[in-house]
Amino acid sequence: MVPESTCPSCDQQTREIARLRQELAGREAELRDLRSNQREQVIVIQESTREVTRAKVKLRRLATQAETASYIAEVEVALESLRASLGAGAVSPLLELARAMITSTAAPFAHADYGTAMERAAQAEQLIAAAADNRARSRSRPRPSGEVLLQVSIPLRVTVEGPLRREPRSTAPVASILKKDTPVVARAYTGSWMRVETGVGPSGWVEQVRLGAR
Repeated sequence: MVPESTCPSCDQQTREIARLRQELAGREAELRDLRSNQREQVIVIQESTREVTRAKVKLRRLATQAETASYIAEVEVALESLRASLGAGAVSPLLELARAMITSTAAPFAHADYGTAMERAAQAEQLIAAAADNRARSRSRPRPSGEVLLQVSIPLRVTVEGPLRREPRSTAPVASILKKDTPVVARAYTGSWMRVETGVGPSGWVEQVRLGAR
């Protein structure tokens, strides 16, 4: 019986394939660990954010007249500063909402309801931060995507009847039609869209230009 001839190059390829498979398995395991750690980090960050938000809510409820007036003034300064940096001709629906929210602090402040006044100022501050974030995103390359959660929920109303979309784009499927003056609560934003809840139907996305303060 004649022994089978061996192929050195074939053996080398076989060993290389085995080595690559082992390396790939190791990389996949590392990737799984990284993804698991990322999920854990996201959970920790979200919980920390919730704790900070709860602490801020408690502080606002205990606010004095002087503290409330000071906070509202700080938010107004931030609004005007961002507006000035955008230029006289720039139009920002988020800043218009923020201005209306700051204006709405006057009534509760006059009635010594400082907790409500602080809450509305905090909502205005969130809108200003969202406007600033959108500006930064528009300048970055490549442009980041994804929704950004608001630290505080913002009660708004629909100013122009139109669709509530399932995704933040004008061609996305329509979840429902929101009539004018429908109350909604904003939970997140991305670009020129706000993710809102209606309380009686599905949540979805509305263009910021169709929302106003209530």
